[in-house]
Amino acid sequence: MSTQTFTLLVHGEAGSGKSWLGDTAPGPRLILDAEGRAKYLPTQAKVFWNVMHENPPAADGTWETCIANVPDFDTMEYVYRWLSSGQHGFKSVIVDSLMEIQKRYIDKIVGPHQLDQQDWGSVLRSLELLVRNYRDLVLSVGNPTDCVVFTVGSKDVNGKMRPLLQGQLANTLPYFVDTVGYLYTTMEENNQVTRNLLVQPTNNVVAKDGTGRMPGPIVQHPNVTQMFGLLNGFETQPAAQPAEAE
Repeated sequence: MSTQTFTLLVHGEAGSGKSWLGDTAPGPRLILDAEGRAKYLPTQAKVFWNVMHENPPAADGTWETCIANVPDFDTMEYVYRWLSSGQHGFKSVIVDSLMEIQKRYIDKIVGPHQLDQQDWGSVLRSLELLVRNYRDLVLSVGNPTDCVVFTVGSKDVNGKMRPLLQGQLANTLPYFVDTVGYLYTTMEENNQVTRNLLVQPTNNVVAKDGTGRMPGPIVQHPNVTQMFGLLNGFETQPAAQPAEAE
């Protein structure tokens, strides 16, 4: 485990590159893919973990990214038991995305039916526990995980961009992590798209830098490996910067 650890929540609109940013976390990295698109991420080399039938792949230097598909909420709980045991080689864990994970939990408790009012308390408690459990992987002695990244969409609520989650979790979630970044893109004069990560709160965006070490209120061309390096006081070789992926 490194001297410092890092937990990050990235929110942004569709197409801003949240999955892409998660894929720049320090390797070997595990991507918990609830949206089915991680296979398109360009970082190499990849392996796939069939969670219910295999042990985690050994971190033998032949791969940097491990993808585990998340078809249901039970998979997230099963993976957590593996991760909390420390019997794995993942330096980073990326949950992509919390919005889809929340839908998986709702599917579990009510299926195709509408949630009753009393069900929302269960959704809040279960999702909060899940997020806190995954966050706490970086605190466990003997666990190789140093970095946990959560991704989620954004929505405009009364003129302020917030994480796209149903219920009170949208308000409580930012308190659970070190840094909350709002990812957005700008078009430069040469028609090149630049990704930007806002890590300081504004009147119209939820964001924060609980570390106090991010390079400015806006991190241009953000890379989680580089951000993690800042916390540990050393230069890091950044993970690949894919051109376009969500």
